[in-house]
Amino acid sequence: MYLVRVKATILNLAATAETFACTHYYNVLQNADALSLTSSEVSQVKAFLDSELKHKNFLEANGAEALATEFYVPENLFTDRALFVATSNTAENWFVAAYMAATRRFAELGEPLLAATTAQLVGVESEHQALIRLMGGLQPSFQTLKELLFYNTSEVGAVFQPFLDGSGKGFVGPAPFPGDAAINELVGDEGVANVTPFINLTSGSGTMESTPEAMPAGEGACTVSGNNTNVRSGAGTNFDVVGQLSDGSPQEVIGQTRDGNGFTWYQIEMGYVRSDVVQVAGNCAAVPIN
Repeated sequence: MYLVRVKATILNLAATAETFACTHYYNVLQNADALSLTSSEVSQVKAFLDSELKHKNFLEANGAEALATEFYVPENLFTDRALFVATSNTAENWFVAAYMAATRRFAELGEPLLAATTAQLVGVESEHQALIRLMGGLQPSFQTLKELLFYNTSEVGAVFQPFLDGSGKGFVGPAPFPGDAAINELVGDEGVANVTPFINLTSGSGTMESTPEAMPAGEGACTVSGNNTNVRSGAGTNFDVVGQLSDGSPQEVIGQTRDGNGFTWYQIEMGYVRSDVVQVAGNCAAVPIN
């Protein structure tokens, strides 16, 4: 029971942090013009937001429950670029340190796969911090090792308290978690790839050594449909948006290709759509690869 309680405490704290991160980056994107974000920076923040939501959903699927769903923030956080960079840099540093503390604790408790999974999360949060620092004109790689701010994850609450109750000087709010649907709509086809968590590896080998599961073959022609789904001129988010799938009507797939990030894109008459943001029907395994 002790191990169960410790795991639940760590997972709940992590889910709270990810819920805050979702709320934070969602509001950043809603105020992209006020923060003078470039188109490239907007795409990066969309990737941050999508990964934080996927982290949150993963934690919740493993029993976690966020301790808060609305948060207070420093006044002018979403209109003052320097404040946005400084606050985001600090928050990501906390997230990295908290996940490192969780890694240590899970290893101590004899949970190596959970420890390795939190290490995976450290890697992604560190990427977010590096890109945030670039947005502020700061050196992105500025440490030999990530800072050991916390020995136990329970220590995170004290520094994070102003975001939970508005007790910090000049904090305003609260800002509510916008919900999965609103986030997915905002991210569109600029999200991140799903990767196997360490705790889901049962064969004792990594994904490079494993045989990928064959795509199930449906019946009939491969079609895709969507609502407010971008159609691009080429297979990648760097290509222009040339239209949208907006009414759920199926479009026949005439080709498929994989981009440099590992995403599969389906070619339809109008252009290209990313396979993980559309509804797919039919035998798509038979579609020719471009």
